[in-house]
Amino acid sequence: MILVTGANGNTGSEVTRQLAAAGRPVRALLRRRDNAAKLPRAGVEIVLGSFADIPSLDAAMTGVDAVFLISFEHPEQLALQANVIEAAGRAGVRMIARLSAASADAESPDPLISTHGKGDLQLARSGLGHVLIRPQWFSQNFITYCPGGVLRLPAGEARLPFVDIRDIGAVTIKALTEPGHDSKAYVLTGPEALSHAEVAAILSEATGKRFSYEDIAPETYRRMLIAEGASEFRADLVVNLFKRMRRRGTAPIHEDIAWVLGRPAIGFRQFARDYAGEIAKQVG
Repeated sequence: MILVTGANGNTGSEVTRQLAAAGRPVRALLRRRDNAAKLPRAGVEIVLGSFADIPSLDAAMTGVDAVFLISFEHPEQLALQANVIEAAGRAGVRMIARLSAASADAESPDPLISTHGKGDLQLARSGLGHVLIRPQWFSQNFITYCPGGVLRLPAGEARLPFVDIRDIGAVTIKALTEPGHDSKAYVLTGPEALSHAEVAAILSEATGKRFSYEDIAPETYRRMLIAEGASEFRADLVVNLFKRMRRRGTAPIHEDIAWVLGRPAIGFRQFARDYAGEIAKQVG
């Protein structure tokens, strides 16, 4: 049995779908039952609970062999993650895969990058079998990033090797179900680093709709996020990531997906073709 936390999120739902499609026992931990709308109706056991509710974690871990542990933007993330790790230890869980970030670094001055790094160390020092899943920015973000066909982001001319969440799910499942992955850290990227202007051109070609990129100031984007309902805490984390992206320029490409899966990573152009119908809905 594999327990998937955050099973209604982008990566959690993908891991859950792939496990169910392969006929593997999977249990989805959700805060509310109506969060199961994105999950398959068959082959998935739903349990309710949260990282703050220790009895619910103990119940969810019963009979579990491996856990997919999400990360999230919360001031108490490390304390909440500790609850999950301790519950897994009590249940005799064999392996935990933690969703981290490509840039995770406990010594970073950036709060989100630092918290990811500290979260990785917390799990690594737990004594439990573990693997760190460190993806670059998701290709699937562009299904919602482009309202009206405009990418209004403070990304500058930075180039990123965007990663498809289908590859994240596949690597995670391999790491949880096959030997040889304990104590590994996999940095997951696509095969090509792209600017956001190039992304807009690829989306235009794939959908037949007009997409464009508008570089905006980080503080403008922060105000946009807050106006859309984001907390100041989350807005600051996201804007700091974009500032770091602008400073770094081109992010490196890694081959961990090919190494784990035995095939190349899904490229951004393939993603755009596969999701063209959904992406095009942003334009109308």
